[in-house]
Amino acid sequence: MIPIAKRALPFLLTAFLAISLTCKTVSATEFTTLPEPVWTAAVPANTTTDEYYKNLYFTGQRPLPVVNSDSRTAFTFLYQSGLSTGKYKLLALDDDNGRQKWVHASPFKYNPFDMDRFGNVYYQDEEKSGNRMIYKLVALDANNKQRWVKTFDNSFNYNVLDDGRIAVVTFSRENVTVTLYSKEGKLLVARKFDGEIRHIQGNYIGVRNLKAPNSTTTIDIYSISSGKKIVTVAQPQDYISNVYADFDVLSGGTLLVPIYNAKTGVETLNGYAPDGQKKWSRTLPKPSQVTETGTMYARTIYDSLFVSVGNNFVIQEKNKLSLYDTNNKLIAEKTFSELPGQGKLQRLDDQTFVFGAVEEKEPWYFASEPEPKKAIYYVLDSRTLGIMNSLVIDDALFNQADVRFHDANTFYIDTKDRLAKYVLK
Repeated sequence: MIPIAKRALPFLLTAFLAISLTCKTVSATEFTTLPEPVWTAAVPANTTTDEYYKNLYFTGQRPLPVVNSDSRTAFTFLYQSGLSTGKYKLLALDDDNGRQKWVHASPFKYNPFDMDRFGNVYYQDEEKSGNRMIYKLVALDANNKQRWVKTFDNSFNYNVLDDGRIAVVTFSRENVTVTLYSKEGKLLVARKFDGEIRHIQGNYIGVRNLKAPNSTTTIDIYSISSGKKIVTVAQPQDYISNVYADFDVLSGGTLLVPIYNAKTGVETLNGYAPDGQKKWSRTLPKPSQVTETGTMYARTIYDSLFVSVGNNFVIQEKNKLSLYDTNNKLIAEKTFSELPGQGKLQRLDDQTFVFGAVEEKEPWYFASEPEPKKAIYYVLDSRTLGIMNSLVIDDALFNQADVRFHDANTFYIDTKDRLAKYVLK
């Protein structure tokens, strides 16, 4: 997870699913042809959908568009290019018919917008008041009207957490202050920490200890509610994972902390109780390729990772998925050998996630026109790894990064200049 710094692009923190251990048999439905789109919408002239977000497949990403179910509004980011006029925008579409509802332009060169998974919208702004600047966090409704606004005397960063809370980080010479608000704008808690904020999730916050030896990246994980340190982790120098955050949290409170050994190239996943007591440890499978840039370790092929699913977790090893409970006990495993490429995970609601791939004849960022290729997507029951729906197409005219599932039956195809909604039924 990228450390919190001046907001060049908003980043999205790790999302979670709540699941039940009691399972019912799932009957799979297979679709072999792409249905007619419910609607197809062209983006405004001289803009494209934001490629930076389109190419992110980190485990915490909420795929765009984000849909507000109450207002039936779909939100996605746009970028209008130009050396002097390049600017980000937020596009709101009617999710029933694809018609444009409104566009909100960024007040800055960078993207100040973010959304929670429920479709509530937030953005940064600033204005001059006399001789000083006022920095604002603004909440919008589905009609582009202000719901509430918070003002600050200093510049800040913010993150919208998966449960709907907003974490605002303000900086001073001595420390940083983390303030949590509810989605209604109610102040929940404010705490000061020494160091660099790396990750916030559930009741925990990860802080890089800047006073620790420079030979390591030392991360202290605190309880936000009590302010007490729970776990300290020593990673390689200047370590940042491009695949997952510094820690993950199961719904029962167990902390999942990956620790990478630079000398052996081995990464272990460690489970800690909410009080910091170590419960278990397991070796994670190696990815097919790992690159070293100076002292920075980055996975370049995302075929080995772990993701939380409620009070359980899934480990991916190439196209094999293994489901474990909070005590590291294997629940189920399945190998998807028929996928035409490296599978990618998209997490949906509290009981489902998607695993699938599109054959890569030419990278999506080089292809000028889509070409027929094999595509397979499975909608899986996160309690059992059972297949609920499958989409198997031999002549798909889209790329891996184009497909965004919203729920078990609804997905969108985003091809830079247009967005189309599909429903499997």
